[in-house]
Order: sequence, then C-alpha cells, then structure tokens
Amino acid sequence: MSPDWLALNSLSFLDSLVFLATHAWPLFIAAGIAGLVDSIGGGGGLITMPTLLNLGVPAPLLLGSNKCVSTIGSLPAVLRYRRAKLLPQLPWAHWIRLFIGAALCATLGAWLSQQKVILDNLHFMVPILLFAVMGFMLKRWFWDERQRQCAANLGPADIDAVHPIEVALKRTWARIGIAGIAFYDGIFGPGTGTFFLSLFEVLGLKTISANAITKIFNLASNVGAIAWFGFNGKVLWPLGFAGAFFYLCGNYIGAGLVLRRGQGLVRIVVLLATSGLLIKHLLRYV
Repeated sequence: MSPDWLALNSLSFLDSLVFLATHAWPLFIAAGIAGLVDSIGGGGGLITMPTLLNLGVPAPLLLGSNKCVSTIGSLPAVLRYRRAKLLPQLPWAHWIRLFIGAALCATLGAWLSQQKVILDNLHFMVPILLFAVMGFMLKRWFWDERQRQCAANLGPADIDAVHPIEVALKRTWARIGIAGIAFYDGIFGPGTGTFFLSLFEVLGLKTISANAITKIFNLASNVGAIAWFGFNGKVLWPLGFAGAFFYLCGNYIGAGLVLRRGQGLVRIVVLLATSGLLIKHLLRYV
C-alpha cells in the first residue's frame, strides 16, 4: 500500500520523523547522490525526480517537493562563489532586474505545471523529459568536457570583465534564453543548471563567469518556483527539507571530487541509476 503522503504536512515533528524514516529513506540516499553530482556539473534532478516518482508522491506535490530539495541546494553554491570573490561585479540594480525576471518566468512555469492536462499525464511525461535531458547531459559530460576547463582550477583572474558580461546579458536572444530556461525550471526542472551554463558559454563568457552567473540564475528560478508551489500548498515540506539535508551532505562531499576520472565514474553511476529508476517506474504501466 502506498503511504499517505498527503497527511505528512499535518503530522507532528516526531511522527514526521518516523514517517520519513519508514517511507522516504530511498530519497535520502538519492538526494545525497544528487548533491554529489550537482557539485561537479549539475544533473541532480535526474536522480531525485524519478525517486519521488517511485515513492508514489502524488503528482500535484511531486514537482514542488523536488523543487524544495534543489532550491536549498543551490544557495550554498552562490555563497561559495561570493566568499571566493568569483561573482561578476555587476551593478546591484542590474542583478535585481535579472533575478526578478528569471523568478517570475519560473513562477509562470510552476503555475502551468499544475494545470490538469499536465498533472493527468505527469507520470508519463516525466520519464520522457528525463531521458531527453539525459541525452543532453551525456553530450555535455562526455563529448564537450575536453573543450572546457574545470571551474575549480580557475581563479579571479579568469573572470570576464564587467563590460563584456553586461553586453552579453543585454542581447535580446540572451534574455529570451534566460526566460525560457527559467520557465522550464518552473514547469519541470532537471538539467536547468546545465542549460544555463551552456547558454552563457555560447554567449562567449569564460568558464568561471558562466559558472557563477549560472548559480545566480538557477537560484532565482528556484526561488520563483518554490514561492509559487509553497504559497499554493504544493510542497511536502518535511520531505523536501529532509531531502535537502542529504543533498547538502552530498554536495559537500562532491566538492572534493575534482579529478576527471572521479567525475566520469560518478556520472556513469548517475546515468545507470537514473535509467534503472525510470525503467522501474515505467514497468508499472506494462
């Protein structure tokens, strides 16, 4: 029998802990792996989303609960860049406009994700979308990797000057791309960080600048989406916060995996695990 996830938000603290320990432990393992993967180039949602599917989380709460995990997980990355003084020094007014714009686009996506036509078909749409994202991640991880330097090996001298960044972000098609990716993050989510990073590299930004700006926009779209999901009661908060804790633990461990061989091994494991989780989910309908 599937657990009564709808009752989770109304349980006492101790009852919530017992419920989560009994029914949500696969998510804790998955979130730890997702955080590790996300710390070395993104893709954590490829693990957490199918895990929530297999746990039987209801469709109206699936995307919001997954977003709770990823939102909390994206904040430390921004803080790390800030402490290392690797964030591009754009005017605050410029950052605020871009942040609010991305958040609003994600909010629109979150609203659309809860429409009946999507919710009724979510359990079929998610595997298809995840396999598509996996294809993009495969190309980026194993074909494009040699053409880029790892951000962990770069320093402040590798940051683009303010002027080239401002010029890049003011391009019309760049803003359309940011809006589109933020909208996608609200309506679905997995792979958003990688999509942002690819966009900024296409704009001609150096790796360290592209990585730093990606973290900011990913946080903006996460905030916009989780704000809508939370306000409308579409988040299992105990599940999301517990998953976020393990996500952060994995992120901390993954920060030390900077060797290319280590990254490749983790990514292969992720792709195999994701494929297995999705196939397990799809077998329910055979």
